[in-house]
Amino acid sequence: MEEFKIITLPNKKDNEDEKEEKVKVKEERVKMDDDYNPPKKRYFFIFLLLLIIVVSILTIRIVTTYDDYEVEKTWERQDSAESHYLSYNNNLIKYSADGIFYTNFDGSLIWNYTYDMVDPSIDICDDYIVVYDKKGSEVDIFSTKGFVRSISTTTPVIEAKIASQGTVAMLLQEGTTSYIQMYDRDGTLLVSGEIHPENRGFPISMALSSDATRLLLSIVNIDDGEVSSELVFYDFTSAGKKEQDNIVATYQYIGALIPKVDFVKNNKAIAFSDSRVIIFNNNTKATVAKDISVGIEMKSIFYNDTHFGFVCEKALDNGEVVNELNVYNLYGFKCVSKEIANSYQDVTILDNNEVFINNGNEVALYNLQGFERFSYTFDESVYSIIPATTSRRYYVIQENKTEEIYLK
Repeated sequence: MEEFKIITLPNKKDNEDEKEEKVKVKEERVKMDDDYNPPKKRYFFIFLLLLIIVVSILTIRIVTTYDDYEVEKTWERQDSAESHYLSYNNNLIKYSADGIFYTNFDGSLIWNYTYDMVDPSIDICDDYIVVYDKKGSEVDIFSTKGFVRSISTTTPVIEAKIASQGTVAMLLQEGTTSYIQMYDRDGTLLVSGEIHPENRGFPISMALSSDATRLLLSIVNIDDGEVSSELVFYDFTSAGKKEQDNIVATYQYIGALIPKVDFVKNNKAIAFSDSRVIIFNNNTKATVAKDISVGIEMKSIFYNDTHFGFVCEKALDNGEVVNELNVYNLYGFKCVSKEIANSYQDVTILDNNEVFINNGNEVALYNLQGFERFSYTFDESVYSIIPATTSRRYYVIQENKTEEIYLK
């Protein structure tokens, strides 16, 4: 006879409790799944956090002011008081009446060239340099590798401009007649023309586009004691050849003298009068993009390829007259309008878009947000300040030495 064990089977209630418990576990699991943040949300919060950190760092950099520095390196120099200094391809150009020197910042020579000029002036475009004797007859072309060619004229040179491929445009004047000549870097004459005062007036400033296809002249006219200026655009492309004398656009400004014109980024033309700045589009007819009337006389102007500005006098409510610094971008939007208490001898805008105000041995740097980044009184006169590759490093060109400094 087979043996049987009696097994107690779960009653219905126990079975229902177990099912209920399973349902609860399942519900809790679903709830946990619902609370789980997908990776996209986490990445968004991480990105937002990083953005806040970056903005905070940039804000700190913008508003931070430095009033001291640490000298990293010093190089002694022997220069004449008439020497001028410019940044060129991350190195240093020094030129004077005796010649031009291209060196590293430590003074080591890359190349040099000697000449004899009374009033040397310089223009730079990309890898090419032109040095000319203002109201003289010598025009010299250089590249990063050194001397390229010398062009001699029998007519005094008023201004010379160079393009990125080494093409040179010259404004010459003899008596009352002005001459325009363009040469390629091999010395071949490309363009020649005359301007007579009875027809157009006296050219006082010239600009050449970086590709040498456009030329801009500022011409002054005096009629019955009233001064007016004419801006004349020449185009040497196929479009310009269809126009008389290659002139594609002219603009007349009554009662204004426009002593400075130039081409900037993307070959947009810019013109400065004593109380006005005009920016032109880079199109066939050189239409006006922005005409900014300052309303008062500008004491100084400065510009680079992305920004321009000026200093003018401003009367305060108490009758005190102070200098006001104004900086714009090439769209005509004002970036800075700031009173500056210190007097100055010269104002320029550096390659890093900081405004350098020089008053001999007293210098100041302002950023495009209007904050004074650096202010200091050196022991010697400062000729120039050139930004280094990092944001707080600069090369200070002083009377007898060059210093690499770090702001602190």
